[in-house]
Amino acid sequence: MMVKLDPASKKPIYEQIVQEVKSLVMTGKLLPHEQVLSVRKAAKELGVNPNTVQKSYAILEREGILYSVTGKGDFVADNAARIKEMKKQEIRDMFIQVTREARDSGLWIDEIFTIVDEAYSTN
Repeated sequence: MMVKLDPASKKPIYEQIVQEVKSLVMTGKLLPHEQVLSVRKAAKELGVNPNTVQKSYAILEREGILYSVTGKGDFVADNAARIKEMKKQEIRDMFIQVTREARDSGLWIDEIFTIVDEAYSTN
């Protein structure tokens, strides 16, 4: 698993793991039905307590990102609609942040629309 943690972050480790796994799923680096590392292996790789990884996996399972097969492990759910919604929310959040920055920089709404239109029109 290619999860990167920031020990200096104020965000709890379990939340960082959740966010990183979601990102890997959204970007296609973790594919539907692909097995993720066991709790023990992930904990060892990340240098964290297994309970932290277990908590993260439980959250991801509740959110429909992972599913568990008894005796086999945890896998990425084949949930295209949920993943699309996650991507949409991520883009919405980024767009809100950029729009606020543009407004705070003195750009008018029509200028922002022009920028969005130009960006959408290019490859």
